Amino acid sequence: MKYSRRKSLWLQRNFLNLWIARTISLFGSAITTLALPLTAISILHATPFQMGLLFALGQIPQLLFGFVVGVWVDRVRRRPLLLLADLGRTMLLALIPLLSLLHALKIESLYVLNFFLGVLSVIFTIASTSFLPSLVEREDLVEANTALQVSQSGAQIAGPSLAGICIQLVTAPVAIIGDSLSFFLSALFIWRIGRKRGDDIPLASRQNLWEQVRVGLDAVVKNPFLRALAMANGVANIFWGAQLSLLLVYMTDVLKINSLWIGIIYACGNGGFLVGTLLAKRALQWWGLGWSLCAVPLLSIGGAFLVPVAHGSLLEVALILACAQFLTVCPLIIYHIHEVSLRQSITPDTLQGRVNATMQVVSWATTPLGALLGGWLGGQIGIRSTLFLIVGGLLFAQLWLWFSPVRTLRTLPQEEMQKTDAGVV
Repeated sequence: MKYSRRKSLWLQRNFLNLWIARTISLFGSAITTLALPLTAISILHATPFQMGLLFALGQIPQLLFGFVVGVWVDRVRRRPLLLLADLGRTMLLALIPLLSLLHALKIESLYVLNFFLGVLSVIFTIASTSFLPSLVEREDLVEANTALQVSQSGAQIAGPSLAGICIQLVTAPVAIIGDSLSFFLSALFIWRIGRKRGDDIPLASRQNLWEQVRVGLDAVVKNPFLRALAMANGVANIFWGAQLSLLLVYMTDVLKINSLWIGIIYACGNGGFLVGTLLAKRALQWWGLGWSLCAVPLLSIGGAFLVPVAHGSLLEVALILACAQFLTVCPLIIYHIHEVSLRQSITPDTLQGRVNATMQVVSWATTPLGALLGGWLGGQIGIRSTLFLIVGGLLFAQLWLWFSPVRTLRTLPQEEMQKTDAGVV
């Protein structure tokens, strides 16, 4: 009997180029994550309101343009789109140190630049997520997403220290040059990706834009797996957003923890990014895909439960919260890798952009709503009571997965969703 041996993922040139590009840009972005707000604070003396507006302008493009970008990603070749996003961010970031050196940098400049950086980031994220299934075989998706998540975890753990050193040596605006160069290098590796299925897929039809958005929404709503994932993610992110809005206030005002201990607590949580990434493939082998998606998030909810029950001495409270952060982050990373891999596996190439955009918009849209809800409830019933209520909301979100076909999956489905009509592409 003849059979073909599948080439190792790490011997596949196209994937390696994408992975190297993402890794370089992630470490570069770690600099800007710290350097951009520090530029606003130290150079422009931004007020708290201005800082909030700066942050919001970087996040709002996901909500404003997510659906439209999804349609666009399905209408054009994805590799040139990734190049456009990388080169665009290279030039925008280079303007910050240039304006600073010319003494022409203003807070309004950062508003505009951060907004358009957010737009290009949305384009790159949706396009790269949609491009990956055309570069690797479906059975390699979990390993590929795990490799990409390892890079992201490494950037989240080591990035702040790297950023701090760069900012200390050359000031915040000049340090942003490092991120600008990282996007340029990323573009070079994207350019080296050879033609494969990702360049040969049929493009989405040029029908009405909003009709194409509707097709993407229908693809999620009518597929029982995607529908369950979207609802679970959307509801869960309401409550994760609520916890995020209260956590620092809870630690500083209620538990009286100082900034040094808070830093240690968050460092332990960041360790969960790497551990979760390394365990993702193993968890799939141990429990199967369905049980992993349904049961692993319960561990994160256990971490959320530890937060409001924390009490005792400063050391005891810090230890409990450090465990809570690690227990929250680690399983969520495992869930994320498996959820994205399932989404990519069951979505046809011609719908990848719209499906990924729909899933991301659903997740992002509910997070700020949760933050507002958490702040309001914290003022009405108290922070600790709200944190307990959040645990109940997170458990409720899991019901969408437990009572869906997701629970029955053992491995990634190898067959794409059936196209219901000719208008699907």
